[in-house]
Amino acid sequence: MEQTNITKLISKYLKKWPFFAIGLVTCLAVVFLYLRYKAQTQYEITSTLLVKNQDAGQGSVKSQNIKDLGLIKSNTNVEDEIGILRSTGLMEKVITDRSLNINYYIEGKVRDVEIYGEDVPIEILVDETATELVYDLPIYIKFINDTEYELETTVKNESYKTQHTYGDLVTAPFGTFTINVKESSEYVDNGKPLYFTILDTDRVIDDFLENLSVDLINLDGNLLGIRFLSINKKKGEDIVAGLIETYVEEMIKYENELAENTIKMIDNRLKLLSGEIEGVEKSVENFKTRNDPSNVTDNAGLYIAQANDYKKLISDYQTEINVINSIEMYLQQGNPDTPIPASLSANDPSLTGMIDQYNETLLQKGQMAQSASSANPIIVNLDRTLNDLGKAIVENVRSAKNRLMIAQRNQQSNANKYQAQIAKVPSMERQLVDISRDKSTKEGLYLYLLQKREEEVLSLAAPVSSTRIVSLPKAGTFPVSPNKTAMYLGGILLGLFLPFSLIYTKDLLNNKITSIENLSNLISAPILGEIAKSKDGGLITTKGYSRTPSAELFRLLCFNLEYLKKTNKNQTLLVTSTVQGEGKTFIASNLAITLASNGERVIVLSFDLRMPQLMKTFGLSDTPGLTDFIVQKDLTISDIIQKHSTIDNLSLIGAGTEVNQVGRLMLSERIELLINQLKKDFDRIIIDTPPIGVISDAFALNAYIDGTIYVVRKNVTKSEHAKTIESIHKNGKLRNTMVLLNDTDAAQAYGYGPKIND
Repeated sequence: MEQTNITKLISKYLKKWPFFAIGLVTCLAVVFLYLRYKAQTQYEITSTLLVKNQDAGQGSVKSQNIKDLGLIKSNTNVEDEIGILRSTGLMEKVITDRSLNINYYIEGKVRDVEIYGEDVPIEILVDETATELVYDLPIYIKFINDTEYELETTVKNESYKTQHTYGDLVTAPFGTFTINVKESSEYVDNGKPLYFTILDTDRVIDDFLENLSVDLINLDGNLLGIRFLSINKKKGEDIVAGLIETYVEEMIKYENELAENTIKMIDNRLKLLSGEIEGVEKSVENFKTRNDPSNVTDNAGLYIAQANDYKKLISDYQTEINVINSIEMYLQQGNPDTPIPASLSANDPSLTGMIDQYNETLLQKGQMAQSASSANPIIVNLDRTLNDLGKAIVENVRSAKNRLMIAQRNQQSNANKYQAQIAKVPSMERQLVDISRDKSTKEGLYLYLLQKREEEVLSLAAPVSSTRIVSLPKAGTFPVSPNKTAMYLGGILLGLFLPFSLIYTKDLLNNKITSIENLSNLISAPILGEIAKSKDGGLITTKGYSRTPSAELFRLLCFNLEYLKKTNKNQTLLVTSTVQGEGKTFIASNLAITLASNGERVIVLSFDLRMPQLMKTFGLSDTPGLTDFIVQKDLTISDIIQKHSTIDNLSLIGAGTEVNQVGRLMLSERIELLINQLKKDFDRIIIDTPPIGVISDAFALNAYIDGTIYVVRKNVTKSEHAKTIESIHKNGKLRNTMVLLNDTDAAQAYGYGPKIND
């Protein structure tokens, strides 16, 4: 049963194959036209970037000593680097540096073709600050000779056409710019118009960022995959290459700021030490000029050695105090947006850690500032953190300074013990030793700072980014959009779906009875069968043995009548329907012809007294007829019976003369007399009645009939009328109610092929 339903369902849609053909052709044509005239071919440009997620020193010298100096580079966060690569600031710099907000086109018959790079014969410099700049305006350029060109466009419905020399500043109603000739270009003037458009940079940024994607290739690694969609391969590669180049330049620039600040601090300290050393040397010179050091004895050498050791420690503490003082002075006078150089020789890990944290936070703020405003909550939070760290560093510096001064005083106390022993040593020798020791200390510190400065200079001289390009930008061989195969497949599916959905929706909204299955689901009355559409809607042939589909189905109807009969003989059959136009007269007429051709004596009564159609079908007169017989008591049955001239065994009784108050006539005893007599004279009596949905005449004949043929017409009878049929059947208002579906496609199911019907 399920297979039969599926077969019928498929057959139902196959009958509508012209709609599916039209849908397929239409959708495929739309896809073809879209691909031909509208769709933009896009290629995917890919590149791979390695972002090192570690502390990286700048330049070739990357030692722990440099970190001790405060050269703390960024501990790169990969997610932050993705944000920077997709930032509007970085993309704006790429577009501005390469004039990517100017597009060049060659006008074509079907569509205009964008050209780029070496295919463009000119370069244009646009004044972005001009207030009269008009975006998306096609500006045609015509090359007159090697030095002159002509511009033509339409601005605010007014034509603009001027001639200029290459290199001149052009001030036009649509913008201010300069046009120069490229030295090397592969452009060939084939007579097709060339024009350019100036685009809004903000809109170009949005378009580029929309087509750009930066993702981690491996969640556990630091490889970034860059993908960009572009209609021009070369242009797309240049955009990605420019993005990477600008990103690397900005990273190197930012990383060098810390080294530059350290060099400045060292230079300031070297100037101070240089003056101090010069002063010490002058003191030695003056001392030796005033005294003769050759007479100095060395009998107190042991005490001097011990005292010198303590004084050396005191000097070391003083050096650290000087460094702390430098850092304190830097904090009080320096710029809060520049990194803080760490201690030169301080051994306080807490202080060094806070300075490292301050510099890392400052570096993070700098990276975020490239793609976010100062009002961004993250930047505001970073500023608050920097302020807190600065205060903490100042407090730590002061604390470290106090500790060093206490330690220095302790060492000084020890040194004083030995100094008392040296008191007997000649004053000249003691003074000379002090001066020499001070000079040695300052010279050592000077050389140390000079070495670190040279390391930083080398670092700046050979800048190296922590970012590595793994694969250069490369466009794919084949376009990724539009996908022609997918679009044509989608067109095929849509071309099939639209007719299917229309047919399905039509069936869903259809409130008419459409098939035997539909009818059997609505009623419980027995179904006689179905009658196929008739080409002319008239009588079946009356000559010979007809082999037409309608004739065969009426023969099948006769068989079903015998099969479904509930009495010994379905002698008297009433044919009715719900509303007019369902074919009850057609069924009654052709059923009578079929039964007569089978050898039965058949008479057909036209009991549709208000709108009789039966006799017209056979070309006979309605008078004298039923109304005449009922009204005129002297009229006999034989007076109203008309035998068909060409169909043997077939007789008819017309409706008779038109009268008023038909309902009263239907209750006449003359009807019973008529029916009883006809039952004696004929084998089959067929009564054609008016539709019971409008007139109740048929119910008055229920006492005289053996069975009822209730005619339902496909796509005419409403589904709600099935309730009327069901009520008649269950309540026995018409005896032995059998339902017949008219005007179907049953002929095809029986192998007779399609019929064209009205």
